[in-house]
Amino acid sequence: MCGSDTYKVHKAIICPQSDFFRAACRADTFQEGKTNTITIAASSGRDESTSPLALAEDFDWDLDVETTTSVKLMIHYFYHHDYLEHEVVHIQGLDFPKAVLDEHSRMYAMGEKYGIQGLKRVALAKFQGRGGPRQMSKSSVIAAAVIAFNSTPESDKDLREAMLEHLDRSRQLFKHSVPIQKMILSMPEVAYGLYRKSIDYNRL
Repeated sequence: MCGSDTYKVHKAIICPQSDFFRAACRADTFQEGKTNTITIAASSGRDESTSPLALAEDFDWDLDVETTTSVKLMIHYFYHHDYLEHEVVHIQGLDFPKAVLDEHSRMYAMGEKYGIQGLKRVALAKFQGRGGPRQMSKSSVIAAAVIAFNSTPESDKDLREAMLEHLDRSRQLFKHSVPIQKMILSMPEVAYGLYRKSIDYNRL
């Protein structure tokens, strides 16, 4: 259960794919395993008036990653080994394809939290295949960066590196963008990652 949504899932489907659900469904370990009900606390997402820079300054896991939308798409993934971009757009009314980059970051983070390695791989592939920089809105890029660097451990480099690649390839497009520059200044790991890439270029 998540918010007002109830998903009647099969243990034989979700448990082999998720470390979290495999453990939660054990009747001898957790209450959820006895009741056959797992409640996931998630928000409906931040208010539309919330600026991406405010998100960077005040990141909150429950508000910014684990939303009712990301849970819905996680359940969809269990049965289809994919999550559908048009479904994201339909649920949140996003400007497809400009504002979907942050959703791929969210799905990668969901895969990390719930131990779903397949979901992480799919989300990373979708993130990397999002297209050229002109297909990205600035707010989506900022939100994606914040989620990538705040919802995964430092040892998990894949999404972070993909995010840095996007920013690096987009440097000419974003070099005069005040919001993007403020985001980079507010996130030392992003600033250092881009600096490291500039050094690598100079060595070539």
